[in-house]
Amino acid sequence: MPIDTKKAARRELSFHCTGCLKEELARIEAAEAAGTLACTGNWTPGEILDHVAKTWEYAFDGWPAEAKPPFWMRLFGRLLKKRVTSGATTPAGIRLPKEASFILPTPGAPFAPALARLRAVLDRIDRGEQATATSPMFGPMTHDESTRLNLGHAQLHLGFVTL
Repeated sequence: MPIDTKKAARRELSFHCTGCLKEELARIEAAEAAGTLACTGNWTPGEILDHVAKTWEYAFDGWPAEAKPPFWMRLFGRLLKKRVTSGATTPAGIRLPKEASFILPTPGAPFAPALARLRAVLDRIDRGEQATATSPMFGPMTHDESTRLNLGHAQLHLGFVTL
């Protein structure tokens, strides 16, 4: 039976920059090495890292062709764009429709490769790459908007990881 992530315990995280996220990844890696890493949601730590990395990669490389939300969702997304790009934590418990399965984590994603994948995304930012791909849900994005959106998304998902 899946856990209701709206009600599941999670840590409240606040990443003001990618450096804050990198520090949290180091804490998560240390907990994994110590054997104390766990999750309160439905995904494993590897799946969480994989999912966060995947969505950030789309912001750099473009969204897959199947990323075509219906008109009403795109309209609603554009109305919410200012809020979702504010850096606020993404709300918990959002159920993705079947059409959005491409955004789900790779089932059983191993921890180390998923952590490396997310760190690789952050390295792209450090090298000065710009994540400006047009979001199928929120429309055109600046690099700063994309970064704030993805930091808020990481706050949500990494909050389900217990150290």
